[in-house]
Amino acid sequence: MYIIAKDGSGDFTSIQQAVDAVPPGDRAPVILLVRPGVYEERVVVHKDNLRIVGQSRTETVITARGCAKDPDENGQERGTFLSATFMVTGHNVEVENLTIRNDAGDGRDVGQAVAVYAAGDRGVWRNVRMIAHQDTLFCGPLMPKVADFVAPRQGRAEMVPSVGDCPMTHSRQYFEDCLIRGDIDFIFGPYRCWFERCTLVMNERGGFYTAANTPEGQPYGMVFRQCALTGDCENGLALLGRPWRKYAQTVFLSCEMDEHVSPAGFADWDEVRLVTERYAEFGTRGARADQSTRHPRQKRMTAEEARCVTLPQVIGGADGWHPERRTPTWFLCGDSTMADYPLDRSPMAGWGQKLQALLPQDVFVENCAVCGRSSKSFFDENRLLNIACCLRSGDRLIVSFSHNDEKPDLARHTDPDTTFPEYLGKYIETARLLGAEPVLATPVARRHFDAQGRLLATHGPYPEALRKTARRLAVPLADLEAATMALFQELGPEGTKDIFCHVPAGHPNYPEGLSDNSHLQERGAVRVAELFLKALSGAPVPKGSFEEAREGAAELSAREDDVLRS
Repeated sequence: MYIIAKDGSGDFTSIQQAVDAVPPGDRAPVILLVRPGVYEERVVVHKDNLRIVGQSRTETVITARGCAKDPDENGQERGTFLSATFMVTGHNVEVENLTIRNDAGDGRDVGQAVAVYAAGDRGVWRNVRMIAHQDTLFCGPLMPKVADFVAPRQGRAEMVPSVGDCPMTHSRQYFEDCLIRGDIDFIFGPYRCWFERCTLVMNERGGFYTAANTPEGQPYGMVFRQCALTGDCENGLALLGRPWRKYAQTVFLSCEMDEHVSPAGFADWDEVRLVTERYAEFGTRGARADQSTRHPRQKRMTAEEARCVTLPQVIGGADGWHPERRTPTWFLCGDSTMADYPLDRSPMAGWGQKLQALLPQDVFVENCAVCGRSSKSFFDENRLLNIACCLRSGDRLIVSFSHNDEKPDLARHTDPDTTFPEYLGKYIETARLLGAEPVLATPVARRHFDAQGRLLATHGPYPEALRKTARRLAVPLADLEAATMALFQELGPEGTKDIFCHVPAGHPNYPEGLSDNSHLQERGAVRVAELFLKALSGAPVPKGSFEEAREGAAELSAREDDVLRS
C-alpha cells in the first residue's frame, strides 16, 4: 500500500508520482490510498492492477483546468481528448471514494473539458464524484494524438485512428454509486458501460446526459440501472441523450427521473444521427415515469426484454467479468516475520510475502506488515486507520503480533494480560465494523534449541494471550506458534537452518554471512505460509514435542528483531 498525502506524511505528495513508482507486479492490485486534500494535477494511470482509494469522497479531490480551447505548441486548439483531469490507460484499475473535477469552466466559454477519460479495459469506479460542464466522462479508446500527448504513459488501452466512427471496441467500464455532473453530452463514448445506482446531475445550463457512439455491430453501449436523474436546470431542460453516431445505444432500466428531465426523453442529434430502437427505457419512476410523451422512435421495453439486459450480457465478455463481485482482500498486520522484503534483502522473506502464490485466483493479499512493529506501534502510526479506509465487506484482517510487544521500550511494549488484548480488540472491532472478518495468528517460533536439542518457546505469555482473545471474542485463530514449534522440533537444529535466514559468507546481499534465528528465508517463508493456511482451514496442527519444549523454555533476548526495525 502506498500513501499519498499533500502534507508529506505519506510515501508521496502527488498521485502521479505514486502511479509512476508502482513496479510491475503480481495479479493482486497495488493499493494507492489518497489522504484528504485538493490535488491540483493531471493524472494518467498507465499501470495495470491498481486500486486508487480516497480517504474521503468529498475531501479527497483531484482537479485540473484543461479544456478543448487550450493552445498546443503550434497555437492550435488541443481539442476535447487532451483536456482530461484524470485518464486511465491501464487495465484492471479500480477508483473509489474520491472526487475528480475539471475546473476549466462553462463549455460556452472554454469548450469541452473532460474530468475522466476511461480508456482501459475492466475499469471499476465506486463512490466517485465526477464533476465538470461539457463532456465530463469519456469512456473510449486512445487516438494517436492522445497517445503522443500522454507518452510514455499510454498503457495497454485500445487504440483507434479516430474515435468518431471507430471500429468495435472490447473494453468495458463499471460504475457503482457514483455521482456524475455536467451539462452537454456529459457521459459519452463508444465503450460498453454499466452504471449501477449512480446519480446523474444536470448543471444549470441544461443539456444532454449522454452521447453514445456505439460502433456498428456492437450490441451494447451504455446501460443505466437503478440510477437517479436530477439537476439544477429549469424543468424539462435535461434530455436523456442524443446519438453521437448513428448506431448509438443507450438504455435506462428502473431509473428515477425528476421534473428536470424532458418529457421527450431522447433527442435526435441531426438529420442523420437519429434516435432508433437502440435507445430504450423500462420501469422509469418519479415525475417523468410517463413514457407516452417520449421520442416516437425510442423503444418502450417490455419486462421480458428488460430482463435480458443483464450485467453479464452487457459487459461480462468472454472472460466472464463480474465487477459487481468484489474480490476479497486479505490485509496482513504484523511484524518482520510477516513483512515483504526487497530483492536486496534476499533470501530473507516474510511468510506474508509468499501467501498470494498459495491462494486461489479469487483472493488478493495486501501485506501491510512492517518490520519492528508491535500491536501498539502499528496502531499508533495510523497503519490500521489506513487499512480501514480500504477494508470492505468480505475482506479479512489478519493480525499477528508478539515479537515486538515483548520488547521493553515504551513505544512498542504491551502487557500480555492488559494492553496487548486491548490493542488486539481494536483490530477486531475495526474489521467487524466494516464487515470484514478478523483473524488472529500466534507468532512464528524462533530457532532456539537447548543442549538436548529441544526447541524452546521464547514468546512467553503472548501466544496464550492471543488464544484467549480469540476464544473470548469468537475470532478465528491460526496457531502458528504451535504449528511452527512442531515443525522445527521435527527438523531439528540443523534442518531448521533451511527455514531461517542462515547465509554463508560471500552472499551478494550479506558478504559477511548471516545467522538469523528469528527471520525466515525464502523456503521457510513458504513453509510457514502453508502452515498458516492449514491452521486457518481447521486442519489439525502437526503433533510434536510442543508442551515439552514449553516446559524447558528459558528467557531469551530478542535483539535480532531490533536489527530490522524500520
